Amino acid sequence: MKKSPGQALLVVLLVLSVALTAGLSLVARTTTDISVSQKEAESSRAFEAAEAGLEEALKKLEVGSGADFSFSLEGSADANVQFISADDGQLATRTLNSGETATFWLNYFSLDGETFPNDSVSWSGDRVDICWDKDEVVKIEATVYYQEGGNFKAKRYYGKTAGVSCGGDFGQGLEILVSPGSVFNFINVRFYENLGQVRFLATATPNLPAQGTVIVSQGQVADVSRRLQIIRGWPELPDFFDFVLFSGANLAK
Repeated sequence: MKKSPGQALLVVLLVLSVALTAGLSLVARTTTDISVSQKEAESSRAFEAAEAGLEEALKKLEVGSGADFSFSLEGSADANVQFISADDGQLATRTLNSGETATFWLNYFSLDGETFPNDSVSWSGDRVDICWDKDEVVKIEATVYYQEGGNFKAKRYYGKTAGVSCGGDFGQGLEILVSPGSVFNFINVRFYENLGQVRFLATATPNLPAQGTVIVSQGQVADVSRRLQIIRGWPELPDFFDFVLFSGANLAK
């Protein structure tokens, strides 16, 4: 059977339609791949900017600066950094092995003309409870370092106090009362017993001051942003601190 010109035209149009569809699909996929690659590159640069912000923030904390800041990097990347006080529930719980120590800060003090650990650490309460999550008797030592009458002093507490509980898993505790006229700087907690890891919780009336700083760093490239967050606690005293003490003033023990 001889084909008519109309049939040949229809076949050509069908072939062109299939080719056009395939071409448009290829173009769309290529465009999508380019867009995805661009977004991945921007996301990577935004993440690097956020990391750079955290590193710069840690440097600023070392020299006592905790003010929010922002800066720009190469490649149209920006970093915005915020310092936020850790709330009452952050860093108030510590996990220790036998012989290890945890430091809970109550008030800052001056060290070589600088405030330590941070001038935002301020508390004027009258009681601190140190609780733990073991039902067994825990051999605990809590050493309070404080100032009274212009002198630095240390006082040790042992064992547990009847009726003291911080609730939840922390059913046993040690009560520490503030003496009139004294300023508690920090409490160092240590336990001696082979019970594996023990969690300790410090609560106070009123609440403990923030035990560190939350650093939030956001990197931005075009419309892509990456956000990183870390919690930097105040310095922990070395484990041997309770045994070897040095002071520029009189120390009563």
